[in-house]
Amino acid sequence: MFFTKTAIGGHHIKSGIVCQDYSASYHDAERTIVTSCDGHGGAVYLRSDRGAKFASYAAINVLRNVNRRTFYRRRTEDVANQLRVQLLCEWNALVERDLAARPLRKGEVKHLSDEQLFSLRMEPVKAYGTTVAAAMLYGSKLVILSLGDGGCFLFRRGRMIPAFEEEDDEQVANLTNSLCQSDAAEHMHVGIFDADRFDGALLCTDGVINPYQTLDNFERSLAIPAAGKVIEHRERKLSDFIVRLGGEIGVGDDVTLSILLKDDVNRRTYSKEV
Repeated sequence: MFFTKTAIGGHHIKSGIVCQDYSASYHDAERTIVTSCDGHGGAVYLRSDRGAKFASYAAINVLRNVNRRTFYRRRTEDVANQLRVQLLCEWNALVERDLAARPLRKGEVKHLSDEQLFSLRMEPVKAYGTTVAAAMLYGSKLVILSLGDGGCFLFRRGRMIPAFEEEDDEQVANLTNSLCQSDAAEHMHVGIFDADRFDGALLCTDGVINPYQTLDNFERSLAIPAAGKVIEHRERKLSDFIVRLGGEIGVGDDVTLSILLKDDVNRRTYSKEV
């Protein structure tokens, strides 16, 4: 079972700005994958909506190629490092291909300061800056990749558990780690969990969490009820709520919610209303 939904935020609607979040999903006989990506705001990140889309594509492309040989007789950290490198290479290749086909135009950069323009000329990839999060259920493995702010959580017996510890410097000066930075691999979290111990995973951008102020409130008011909606096949109601959260009742930011659940989850533990 899986669900993904992205909705534009109220501030972007009023300002006529494109939605900078992006989500996607993939499902076949062996695996299910969901993503949640948030392109950065700020003048220099002028193609961050495309960067978020490419991050979703890259994550799915990499995780689709995971097979049993990926884990066979290999240390978990070796597998994690391989996935980090593959994701970064795939995203950068997509960005470079886009830049070759659509070079930055004068009209795109005319609003930048000299300092910002210099920064972008030195590192054109910065225009595509974005976070990335992806989760995959594959046999006995639950794999989660994450770089940047937002949320990555595990479900277990009707509760929500953070998948990773936050880095101390994650949001200094309201900044976040990004796929466009040169040391992205050093900050990327990769978790390879035993799927038998968990019911699934939830990914979201910060626009989803921020209106709830605390993780306890987020868990009680949205995360657990949202899982219940997916289990009960009431995705339309959940989708409508996400649209309202972005456009009306949230903090005005773009919002993305992605949920991945095993087929044998006990629905009674996730039956609360959203």
